[in-house]
Amino acid sequence: MDLTAGVNVAPMVFLLIDTNRDGQISAAEGRAYAQQVFSSMMLSVDGGPVPLTLVDQQFPEFREMSLGVGAIRLRGTATVPAAAAGRHQVFYRNTHQSEISVYLANALVPVDKQIEIAGQRRDYAQHELTVDYRVIPDAPWASSWWLIVGLATAGVLGVTLWPRGLNCRRGVSPRVFR
Repeated sequence: MDLTAGVNVAPMVFLLIDTNRDGQISAAEGRAYAQQVFSSMMLSVDGGPVPLTLVDQQFPEFREMSLGVGAIRLRGTATVPAAAAGRHQVFYRNTHQSEISVYLANALVPVDKQIEIAGQRRDYAQHELTVDYRVIPDAPWASSWWLIVGLATAGVLGVTLWPRGLNCRRGVSPRVFR
C-alpha cells in the first residue's frame, strides 16, 4: 500500500507519525503508525476474516511529504485459505483517516491463470472493494501434459520411421526423402 499525503494534509499526517515531535520518523514511530493503518483495514475471503500482517514499511522525509511527493510504503501479507474450483469473493475495507483521505482500490490481473476476475465493486469513496473471482478447475489432462507431449513425439517418430522399417522388412531398399 502506498500512502501519499497531499500538500494540504502532509503536516497533519507527519504529526500523526512523529509522536515525539523531533522532526524525524523513528523506526518505532513508523512501526506504530503502520500498525495503526493495518488495524484500520479488514480483509475477508468468502465471508471469513483473513488477518493482515505487516512485513515492511518505508517512510519519506518530512520535506518530501510536505511537497506531496513522499510516499509511505507499507507491505503486508495475508494467508488466504486454498480455494476450491468455482466462484469466490474477496472483500477489503480501509477506514484509516477516512475524513482526510482519498482512496483508490483495484484488483490486478492475477498471475495464476486458474484465477479469473469476474467483477469489482467499490463504494463511492473506495473505502471498500469487493472482488468476485472464479477458480478454474484443473483440466484432467493439464497435470499430465508431459504424457501427451511424449505420446505425440512417439507418434511423430513412429509415423516418420515406420515406412522405412516396413520397406526394409519386405526387402525393398529404404528411400531417403529430402
